[in-house]
Amino acid sequence: MRKREVVRRILNSAAVRGAMAALPYSLAATGDPNLAVAGMAATVVDASLMAHMGGRIEANREELSRRTEERIDRLEHKARLNEHVLESPEFHALVFQAAVAAAQESDAEKIEWYAAILAGAASTERPAGLNARAMLSSMTFLTADELRLARRFYEDFGQAKYSIVDGTPPPPWGPDTGLYLKRLETANLIVPHMVNGLPGPLQGPSGNYFVTDTFHRLMALVRETE
Repeated sequence: MRKREVVRRILNSAAVRGAMAALPYSLAATGDPNLAVAGMAATVVDASLMAHMGGRIEANREELSRRTEERIDRLEHKARLNEHVLESPEFHALVFQAAVAAAQESDAEKIEWYAAILAGAASTERPAGLNARAMLSSMTFLTADELRLARRFYEDFGQAKYSIVDGTPPPPWGPDTGLYLKRLETANLIVPHMVNGLPGPLQGPSGNYFVTDTFHRLMALVRETE
């Protein structure tokens, strides 16, 4: 079996397929607004809606598989693929976690992030001590738009002359800039600039921010397979 096909084999396993088949009903039972019809119990959710959601989940599973395989191929071509990781229980658990996360997405860009984390976890150059499952969980918490904003800030930070000392102001992200900043802070991707002698950080839309070590390690993981 080609190394790239390990991910497909895991995603096609009975355990993953069974979990994916049950996911629409599970999410509907918890009141997910994307899956349940307002005011209706999970037992009477329209069958056509559930079939539609099941089709989306299957399509996302295939998308995750394809994108991860492409990145694993790049690792192989660079001679950076750790084959032992691919067969480890930890990697299988990571694939399952990514499959569940991808199933709930409507933006392919989020699935690309999950694929990058999966493939990067199997790199011989993976950042030391990186917890891929925790990283994946943090990415699940953020929207595709927020991840786009985060990456734009990361690139701006790297290009700014004195950012390592003073931080960098975030781009104008509209009226909800403060909300996005707080969510990126919660995911430990950015931290506000602290100034000695002042009662608190210079934060919010008008303040400067630093990129965290976690964000640097995440981008190092992603770039392993780009």
